[in-house]
Amino acid sequence: MDVGLAIAFAGIAFMVWALLAGVSRLMLQNMIRTTAGLTDTLPTVTQNVRLFFVDTGFVIDLVGLGWLALSLTLIFFANWQKISISWAWLASLVQSLVAALGGMLVSSALYAPHIITGEADDSILSKISQISLPIVIAVAVLIWGLFVYYMLKRRASMRPFAPSRNDGLRTNR
Repeated sequence: MDVGLAIAFAGIAFMVWALLAGVSRLMLQNMIRTTAGLTDTLPTVTQNVRLFFVDTGFVIDLVGLGWLALSLTLIFFANWQKISISWAWLASLVQSLVAALGGMLVSSALYAPHIITGEADDSILSKISQISLPIVIAVAVLIWGLFVYYMLKRRASMRPFAPSRNDGLRTNR
């Protein structure tokens, strides 16, 4: 059952990757078409993200395909009980997280040309709200990563030479 769920989630993680990459590329291409001739006035971050997601976007597609192959390879070895299935889950989850971070980067780059510079009279709570999400995301990823590491280490230290749960399913013929 774990293997089946891991295979399904590896496919879902790849679909998240592909959809975010495709939508991000389409949005940037539309921005390029609408700002034709105005590329000198685009912020540097927008120009760099455009270079990465549009001009060399095929690299992102190939990385997503390679990541899927890695996840499926980990599932294959986990099926033969060579490694823990947790590694396949971890690879798929990290692929989804990286895709989401890429989508956030593209969204920020698309929004950057529309930012009006000037002094705004923001309240203290408004300033805290402007910086809280990236900090909370970084802390959440750190906590999640430490938890996964702890669980994998704990699993490895628990009775390494004891019979596995699948040993009871084998016949003694």
